[in-house]
Amino acid sequence: MPSPKHIFDAVVVGAGIAGASIVKSLKNNDINNLLVIDKGLSGATQTSAHSEALCHPYIGRGPSRLQRLTFLAFNEARQVWATSWRGNGVFHLPRSQEGFSKEIMGERLLEQGFTPEKAVPLSKKDALAKINVNAGGTYFPEGGWVNIQGACHDVFEALLPSQARWSTEVDVINFENGCWYLQDSSHELIAVTKRLFLANGLGAQRLCESIKIDLPLKPVRGQLSRFRFNHDSSWVEHMPKVALSGKAYCLPPVLVEKDAYEWVIGSTYDEGVDDIDEWDESHLENSALMREMLGLELLSEELKAHSAFVGVRCVANDRLPIIGPVKGYQGLYTLTSLGSRGVMWSALASQMFTEHLAHEITHSAFLDARFFAGARLAAAGLTSDLAGALGAARFLAGASNSKLILPSG
Repeated sequence: MPSPKHIFDAVVVGAGIAGASIVKSLKNNDINNLLVIDKGLSGATQTSAHSEALCHPYIGRGPSRLQRLTFLAFNEARQVWATSWRGNGVFHLPRSQEGFSKEIMGERLLEQGFTPEKAVPLSKKDALAKINVNAGGTYFPEGGWVNIQGACHDVFEALLPSQARWSTEVDVINFENGCWYLQDSSHELIAVTKRLFLANGLGAQRLCESIKIDLPLKPVRGQLSRFRFNHDSSWVEHMPKVALSGKAYCLPPVLVEKDAYEWVIGSTYDEGVDDIDEWDESHLENSALMREMLGLELLSEELKAHSAFVGVRCVANDRLPIIGPVKGYQGLYTLTSLGSRGVMWSALASQMFTEHLAHEITHSAFLDARFFAGARLAAAGLTSDLAGALGAARFLAGASNSKLILPSG
């Protein structure tokens, strides 16, 4: 390796919502000798160039690992992305109305730790009066959506010119003499750092392969449709008052012209596909899912596709994010596999990294075998089994040694 002219304390590869959350963690620990690298012309130019990412906790049949994690992550998201938070609640509809009971759902919510301030079961009659939707479900008063692109810009536009390198793609990483070396496809040295954060989605898989780590990641294409309908359309009387989620999700329609509304509906889930072109069949699918979810036989031709947003998400085999230090690789950290919950997982990761890095800095040592959770996250519910479920070690040898370290006292 060539002799470096400058060694960064931290380098973040990827300038989407994952990279933005890591930069927040670094700055929370006064780590300013940092560099962000992205192949785009600026931050949030790909999947994170998105302004309507819905956010609410997951409801399971019981307090599962996913339910507990999303409950925790949702609360963190409302703090971490507060300046980019939008909306006044989310109404979640079950996949089927058959057998839905307000009373049974109320018991299930209490069992999973939801208070009436956090989640409210609504009957069809309740929902029609409150949401203008003739279907039972669960209302999350604190739910909403996040302008991901805006949140990213807030972070990256605050960087100094020397702290960002755009239009640059990292091709190979190597570890030598206590530092990570990053090179492009021409083997030119890009940067050298003590800490390397891979926050570049599927790109993290390729970089990990260069050091013989196999992350089981795959792409998932998603298309949001922006439909328009006229003020005299039959859809007008069925417009929901808040954002909806279920088989599809949508934001409340907004008046964009004197006689036209725009309705954002999506997102498709095309596993194993990385095509970012707009598909007509995806518009048809989004329209059909919304009619099916609401139980409406309204005219689909009244919803006219105006535009689309297409992004390629990244998921692991177990559908959970990969967050934290990589066991056995000093100074290497990952934040990838955010799937369709990027807003929540990135916020949780930001807080986790903040506390983990604070521990490393205090003890002047890398803690790569296990993740450290500070007192605040531990008290909020980040238990050993939950943190261990997020680490890259679950895909590597010795996963049983990847448990969280909790503070004493």
